[in-house]
Amino acid sequence: MKLKFATALFFGFAVPAYAGQAVTLYSNPTCSCCQDYADYLIANGYEVTVVLRDDYDKVARDAGMPEHGIDCHVAVMEGYVMSGFIPVKFIEKLMAERPGISGIALPGMRMEAPDMAEDALKTLEVYAYAPSGVTLFSLE
Repeated sequence: MKLKFATALFFGFAVPAYAGQAVTLYSNPTCSCCQDYADYLIANGYEVTVVLRDDYDKVARDAGMPEHGIDCHVAVMEGYVMSGFIPVKFIEKLMAERPGISGIALPGMRMEAPDMAEDALKTLEVYAYAPSGVTLFSLE
């Protein structure tokens, strides 16, 4: 992590605060877009392990994610279960705040979501879910 930070300073770009953390991405073996999300996380400094399995969605269901929130891949990071093309800014907020939730979801095939402009990020409807229910998870 120190080397990544030093490299970022040298080249003048920022490394996300939680870069280098392990993410396991459970993916539908027949889906080709899941690797795009894995590549996006890797490009942002996360260490991603992709697990292809037909019952990838079981991970999300076991965590209590509502069925309508489950997409073609499910990411697990430090006990939180995430589904959808969730931008790194939301993951960073989740890791920084560590709320008492099971995880977050961005339902629907929003493949453009990770590359959205800062203002557009605010319009995404990312949901937090927990045994107590579902709420919006905003960057604000």
